[in-house]
Parts: sequence; structure tokens; C-alpha cells
Amino acid sequence: MDQDELPFLLGHLTPTGEGTVTAVADLDSSIVEMTVRGRWDYELHLAVATALRQSLAEQPSGLIVDLHDVGDPTGASAQLWPTAHRWGAAMQPPVPVVMCLPTQAPLAAILRRRWARYCQPMYATVPEARAALIYRRPRTDRLKARLAPDRSAAAAARGLVAEGCTAWRLPSVLHAAQQVVTELVVNAVEHAGTEMEVAVTRQRTGVHLAVGDGDPRLPRMRRFEGRREIQDPGLGLELVHMLSAAWGALPTRTGKVVWATVKPRSCRWLADA
Repeated sequence: MDQDELPFLLGHLTPTGEGTVTAVADLDSSIVEMTVRGRWDYELHLAVATALRQSLAEQPSGLIVDLHDVGDPTGASAQLWPTAHRWGAAMQPPVPVVMCLPTQAPLAAILRRRWARYCQPMYATVPEARAALIYRRPRTDRLKARLAPDRSAAAAARGLVAEGCTAWRLPSVLHAAQQVVTELVVNAVEHAGTEMEVAVTRQRTGVHLAVGDGDPRLPRMRRFEGRREIQDPGLGLELVHMLSAAWGALPTRTGKVVWATVKPRSCRWLADA
């Protein structure tokens, strides 16, 4: 799966039918929980596939897909879940994708038969799945800080990025990552005004930045015409878009998390500016 996707904002997707897809991120564990509801049909299939790709682009430590409220007694969705597993396995680093549904559900029996060769775990409850993922993949390549919504927050976030890029020997993304995290933190200070948590996670050649705050409103990037100078004031999410390989936002149980992935090739715009 290509991680260099277009920016996205994912919270609650409603297909043209009766189904819904909801994704919620947890900044502490870096796990995304996706809940699918409704009768399985073509529209719901498209919505779920889109949500899976977008959630994986957030580079979580794991992705839980809750199918308790999906109406699919014939297993029409069964082909999608191994595909989602392969998408997660292709990420760098790999992202485990696990299903959660009642043991006695007809879909569970169908998946057990079809997934025998994949050795793909299924869990009866979301807490069981979450506990398994947390035990399976402890994060040793992640720095976190809780910051107050004041002027010092941006400087502290830049320092966290510098600490990570130095320790992980990623000087090629340091400058761009510091500019991106500054914009994310400033947006949180100005628009959320709540205490925030900043996380910097190592990837193979770059870093993943996440800023969680207590405001549930997801950000929207305004449209702009033509190329602007990087020194122009008020670029905000435009600058995040310019310097990131991918970025987006997800709701959390207490607000939202806005994230961005910065890689060497996404920094070329900065070098040419």
C-alpha cells in the first residue's frame, strides 16, 4: 500500500445506503478503532475500503475493525478483510489489522474457514482486541509530551522533534518536521485552547507527528490560489500539506488528533523554495 496518499479527514462516513463507518483514534496507544454498522452492500463496501486506507495512512500501532453490528450472514464482506490485513502488512512499519465480532455470528464462522491459511486473529470484544495489540507491539521508537496551550508549546514540540531526529539519525527531515509540528501545535493553541499531547514516532526514513487536543472539531484546510512563499504568515495547514507526505485528522474519545508524516521526498518542496 502506498503511504504517500492525499490528505484526509475521517470521522464518520455515511454511504448512500443505511450503513455507517466510524473511526476513532487513541493517541496513548496509537490504536485506531473502526466501527462498521448496517447491512453489507456495495456502498458500505466502498466506504469501509476508503476508511481502511485512510486509517492505515495514519500509521497506527494497530487497527481494530468492530463488526458486531454488521448485517452480513452470507459473508459478502469476507474477501475485504484479508485484503485489509495485507494492506496493513505492507505498511512500513507493518500495522496489524484485527477483526472483532461475536464468536457465534455467521460471518465469524465464514471468516474462520476462509482465513485458516492467514492465521489472522479474531476477537469477541473490542477490549480483548485492544489488549492483544498493546501487548503485541510496545512502542520503543516514540517520544511524547503533554503541553499547555500557551506560547511555549510550539518550542517544546520542536525540541521533541529535534530530540527524536537526532536520536534516530534523521537529519534530512528535521527542519520540515519542526515546521510541520509548529503549525499543528499553533493550530491547537489557537483553535482548541486545551491541553494537548504531542507524539513523534520514528518511521524508516521519516517521522510521524501527532497532536491531540480536547476540541472535537476537525480542521479544514482553506483553498488557495497559486504558489505562496513558505515565509508567508498564516499558512497553517497549507504548510502542513506542502511539507508532508500525508496528513489528516481523526476524532478521539476526548477530542481529536491531527497528524502528519514527513519523509525526505516530501521535504523537496522546502529545499526548492
